[in-house]
Amino acid sequence: MAAPLLLVLCSLICWVSLYVFFCQLNCHRCYEWSCRLVTLVHGVLIVCLSGYIGFVDGPWPFNHPGSPNTQLQTQVLCLSLGYFIFDMCWCIYFQTEGLVMLSHHSLSILGIIMVLALEHSATEE
Repeated sequence: MAAPLLLVLCSLICWVSLYVFFCQLNCHRCYEWSCRLVTLVHGVLIVCLSGYIGFVDGPWPFNHPGSPNTQLQTQVLCLSLGYFIFDMCWCIYFQTEGLVMLSHHSLSILGIIMVLALEHSATEE
């Protein structure tokens, strides 16, 4: 369990670093602009990685439901968990989002933690 925690910490550091970089690069814009750029990077990256896992790396989720997470799946989950922790903290600090978005972040964080703890990603589990 120490390895996923380290991956999540590294992921969080990377997302914060990317945010700081975007803030410095776009210093004439507001902080939310930089945060939304980080959100865009996360969305594109996770969609590409998830597509690669589902269609190329496998296992094919429809033939092998309930199989244990692969190492790559665990790494992508940790990458995404680090992002959601970053964005949740950002939203709380800047108080820009309402209850719906904070609930979304909370449920995403709890869901990813549960998947990492159970070591199975299938929806039917």
